[in-house]
Amino acid sequence: MSQEIVPADKDLRRKFLFVLIFSVIAILFVVPYFNDYMQQIKQISSPDLAFRKSMFLFKITLGLVFLILAGLGTYSASIARKVLKSGQFPPPGMRVIRDTTLRTGAQAKMAAISLITLSCVLVIFALFFLCWPYAFEKTILKKKGSNEKMYAFLWKEVGPNEGLENSDAFRGFFRSHLLLGHGSGERGKGKSSF
Repeated sequence: MSQEIVPADKDLRRKFLFVLIFSVIAILFVVPYFNDYMQQIKQISSPDLAFRKSMFLFKITLGLVFLILAGLGTYSASIARKVLKSGQFPPPGMRVIRDTTLRTGAQAKMAAISLITLSCVLVIFALFFLCWPYAFEKTILKKKGSNEKMYAFLWKEVGPNEGLENSDAFRGFFRSHLLLGHGSGERGKGKSSF
């Protein structure tokens, strides 16, 4: 028994190729501006301002990734719903960019399950890319705030007239928190200039 074939829609194929080519050209056009912006950030003398500008670019970039992945995930879920409702893949009225074998029954159900799985994976990744920059920024700022509090505490303990950078308390803090990380032990002793 010959399988039924859903013929490719040539107009849809042309549109797909146009969008693909346009996307590649847009990326190639944007990359030099992205690199220029990164070079400008490197020239900034203020670390706080450079960090804010870097995070802004990071959030914009991953925000675009979120929109693309969320859109693809939603589209996949929509197709899966139509496949389950109609019992065939591709569902009735769906245009395809290449000749596609029509699947029915168990094969259509498997296609729908695959689309649902793909949709879930895409949405999870989309949410990760949306939330991760904010979690990263919060972690960095929290660590920075913790270090600043410790620095202020040491300044208060040692006193401004004794020279914080030359104090034993500051040397210990610098060695354990800034150079070697927490719990670094004896490795850094005698190797720091402090």
